[in-house]
Amino acid sequence: MCVTSKLYLQLIAVFGLTTAISISAFASQNPPPAKPVRPQTPSSHPSPKHTAPPAPQPPERQLAALARALHDKSSSATYAKLSQFARAHAKDLLGKRAALALGCYDLNSGHAPEAESWFAKAEGDPILREYVTYWRSEADRAAGQPAKALSLLQGLLKDDPDIAFSDQLIESLAQDAMAAGQPQAAITALTTYSKTSSKPLLLLLRAQAEEQLAKAIKQKPLDAARDYAEVFYRFPLDEEAGPAGARLTQLQFALGDQFPTPPLATQLARAEALYLANHWREARDAYQSLIPKLTGQPLELGRLRVAQCIVQISSKAEVLASLTLTDPDLDAERLYSISQLRRSEKIESEMIALTEQLSLQHPESPWTEQALFAAGNYYWVNLDRGRAVSYYQRVLEAFPASKDALVASWRVAWAAYLERKPEAAKLLGDFAQRFPSSTYLPDALYWLGRSEERAGNQPLARSLYLADAGRFPQTYFGRLAAARTRPAPDGIDDAPVDPPAWLSQIPSGPALVVIDAPLPPEAGPRIERAQALESIAFDASAEDEYRAGYNATHAPVLLLDEANAAIAAGHYAAAMLVGRQLLQGAEMRQLEDAPIEAWRTAYPLPFEDGIQRYAAQNHLDPMLVAGQVRQESAFDPEAVSRAGAVGLMQIEPKTARKVARSLRIGYSRARLRDPEYNLRLGTFYLAGLIAAYGTPEAALAAYDAGEDRVTMWTAGQTYQETAEFVESIPFTETREYVQVVLRNAELYRKIYSSAQAPESAQGETK
Repeated sequence: MCVTSKLYLQLIAVFGLTTAISISAFASQNPPPAKPVRPQTPSSHPSPKHTAPPAPQPPERQLAALARALHDKSSSATYAKLSQFARAHAKDLLGKRAALALGCYDLNSGHAPEAESWFAKAEGDPILREYVTYWRSEADRAAGQPAKALSLLQGLLKDDPDIAFSDQLIESLAQDAMAAGQPQAAITALTTYSKTSSKPLLLLLRAQAEEQLAKAIKQKPLDAARDYAEVFYRFPLDEEAGPAGARLTQLQFALGDQFPTPPLATQLARAEALYLANHWREARDAYQSLIPKLTGQPLELGRLRVAQCIVQISSKAEVLASLTLTDPDLDAERLYSISQLRRSEKIESEMIALTEQLSLQHPESPWTEQALFAAGNYYWVNLDRGRAVSYYQRVLEAFPASKDALVASWRVAWAAYLERKPEAAKLLGDFAQRFPSSTYLPDALYWLGRSEERAGNQPLARSLYLADAGRFPQTYFGRLAAARTRPAPDGIDDAPVDPPAWLSQIPSGPALVVIDAPLPPEAGPRIERAQALESIAFDASAEDEYRAGYNATHAPVLLLDEANAAIAAGHYAAAMLVGRQLLQGAEMRQLEDAPIEAWRTAYPLPFEDGIQRYAAQNHLDPMLVAGQVRQESAFDPEAVSRAGAVGLMQIEPKTARKVARSLRIGYSRARLRDPEYNLRLGTFYLAGLIAAYGTPEAALAAYDAGEDRVTMWTAGQTYQETAEFVESIPFTETREYVQVVLRNAELYRKIYSSAQAPESAQGETK
């Protein structure tokens, strides 16, 4: 269904904006998606002359086509055609559904009277009854009749408490009740609803209703204060915490001694949550307000947190350096915080001095463990692998059960391999056996295979490659391992095998989801309702129905239906998440392990026309571009990163400006949200990086981390194969990014059976 924004709901509750149109029937939850990819209907071709006119479409297909056209390209002509269809089918279900689509369109356009007329014509549909009733209530709200809207929603809630859009129903009911001057109705509905206690918006609404009721009956709003406090302290990171905190400040003054002050532990938990979320100013203020109430260790923690926040805000290390703490663990944390400030400032000598001070004064502290690991990371990022390894080894020796033992062990082994040390194979093998569930395992098997192959142990090498390729077929290193099993001279497929016993101890992936399992009968109504919604382009509502059906029955096919509805609605990230539910352990699956439809939900391909066109213009593999877009933005044209990168290919404005100049086209930051413009600039930039660096791997690393960094990472290095460069990328995010994009590209080639890509864009490593 088309969902009213949370912010709007709050505004209605606080300011009584009962006449505003809160609906976004087609533009909010059901946004117009881009041109559909791989349409379900075959493309049309010119008919030969003198052929008979095509047979008219069945009414069901006419409705679907007209509703989709109104959803995607809303025009007066399409509206008129759908209106004509609704009138022609006024006595059947198709006409009622056309009327529902038209009513939502009119309501979204600000034409409430016309919408109400259409909704009246939509009455009597037994499948979509809830949706008709809900939208009639929205029309009543828009017309300034909240009491009428409330009555409709109360009846709907009574008749169908398990409605798929229950959250939205309860929110709307509460808003209408308050607007109608019936706060008790809102309180009753919100208190009865099982999810209210876990939803900050619903708690906020209840607090507002309780405050309204208290004012009406001239009592003190104690219940409201308790609910505002619940929002403020339990959900400090949610947007509702702001208005809740503002009301608490006023109620504290109004209630005086009767104000329900939360326990000190609750207040401390809120302050710590803000600190851990890097909300430095809010955390500082929260702890500063608590310090007068604290004693002992909590007092020292409060003083430490205030100082740490000040350092994060202003980089003034002296506030930490001058702080005296008697608690040894807190003092260790203080030293660690100063060391990390010096690390960020690249004052290496002070960082190391503080690390050694920690090690000497607090040898068993977890902060010493973190400081040693951070020192190793500092040198690792700066390609001083020898010094990095020395700190990683200290972590492993002093803290063998460290949470960072996995990464430390891997980097020690990898550095040994790069330096061709004789112990490299043993270190790689030990790592694989100690961490058999690690995400580094495909890497370890491949590099152990390469090590054994160079040592002349072909049977063991081939065994390792086969295990890697068979167990991790959809990973970068699993693919490289498969390539090593090709016929000579490219591989060693004629070698015998000699697998070590520990290979059999590698855990297998999760069980396959049986998508075609029989549907339980109780899923029937949900499916019927979802399909009816899809027939009028209410894709997001259909998505909700399929999810509700899955939650009730756990029938996997409903996940597939939900994902397809999400794709139709333009919710590609949601579709990919659902696809991952269907393809648990996808990296360990062969393509034939699951229906191709499931793979296409996890790897959708919207914007295909633009991807194909601009990839061809720049001599790129379109599947490489698709794989990159999937990783960069999850196909969201509106995506904006923390660094300010925008659009499908996440182009930074300064880069986009340079590329536009090279292409001799105008630059517009706003146009970076336009898929065509973004793809044009992004593919040109990617092609230039491939030309500059020679491989897709290095080009992708430059795209993600910056050209200067890749130049630094490759200068003076003697990598014997491209994969060594990939493994040596010191930024974890960038190393994983390169591998995932190339993995995506290969899967897109397989899933969509694309033509062979240009040789330079394959991402293969010899």
